[in-house]
Amino acid sequence: MAESTLSITYDELAVIIAVFLGYSSTKADWSTDEVAELDRYIQAGLRQFYYPPAGDGVPIGYEWPFLKPTTTITTIPTYSTGSLAVVGGTCTLTDGTWPSWAATHGTLTIDDTVYAITTRDSDAELTVVGDDIVAAADGWSLTHSGYQDLPDDLGRVIGDFYYASTEFQRSIVQVSEGQIQADLSHNTDVSYPIHANTRFKDQEAPDGQRQEVVWYPKPDSVYVLTYQYEAYSGKLSTAGNPYPLGGMKYSELLTESCLAKAEQRANDEQGLHTVEFNRLLVAGIAFANKHGAVQYGPMSQGTGGTYPTRHGCTGGTYPTRHGCTGGTYPITCNGETW
Repeated sequence: MAESTLSITYDELAVIIAVFLGYSSTKADWSTDEVAELDRYIQAGLRQFYYPPAGDGVPIGYEWPFLKPTTTITTIPTYSTGSLAVVGGTCTLTDGTWPSWAATHGTLTIDDTVYAITTRDSDAELTVVGDDIVAAADGWSLTHSGYQDLPDDLGRVIGDFYYASTEFQRSIVQVSEGQIQADLSHNTDVSYPIHANTRFKDQEAPDGQRQEVVWYPKPDSVYVLTYQYEAYSGKLSTAGNPYPLGGMKYSELLTESCLAKAEQRANDEQGLHTVEFNRLLVAGIAFANKHGAVQYGPMSQGTGGTYPTRHGCTGGTYPTRHGCTGGTYPITCNGETW
């Protein structure tokens, strides 16, 4: 689908700001310094638009609905396809392929003994710590760490992770890092995840810092999970990213945001465009709140303590799984308990 012809573009913003500053309206007339200056004002105005400052009619930390896309993540189960032969720490796989994550996120279990993996040498070979390993053809498994990378543009996960309705009628509740580590210290079995934690990884130059999700328990199968997240956006540019998020209806607001930054930084004043930006910002937020979708999660999800009804089953008892004991749970509403 094509973008609306009323949506503002990077090049149009550059011309508007250039005219405001007294430069030529023809791009070919701009010097290298002028092009760089215009770009700075556009990117600053874009950041201000995406993450607006608080003020009259503007709540602290307001988030635009269009910065919250929904996507999916697919869990990675234990791998055990093929026959294994081990010689001097080199593990050769026949009728199978070592997954790409074997060396970075995998641990190899051979006849109930766990071995650390040092390198994935090829699709058929990897090296583990130890040179006196004897393995039966079917006595091995490769287990994923349960840590999975999240999208590069992810700011944070909003809410829980959700199974497909054909799997479980519940969500995977986000909990603290401490809770995840406590869970894993008590139980390392693989199963369907009931808890998750999102955390920052070590910075990897030059790509910046990214995030990952940790599952508990480690997944025992392939699950396609749906979740919503706050998305970061890249810089606007002439060709690669000409259109800002939000579309046509916020074009004037973004224009005034960029002009406000130009007048503040070039003229050292908060003038007409700053006033107009603040006015349009209040109107834009009201518009977004009025016309945006209102999301209500299921009453029993996202608060912890609930367990799944699987494959369409119903009931109000906790399962006796992972060492838990069963029991019924009450529902309280307006002071009455059933």
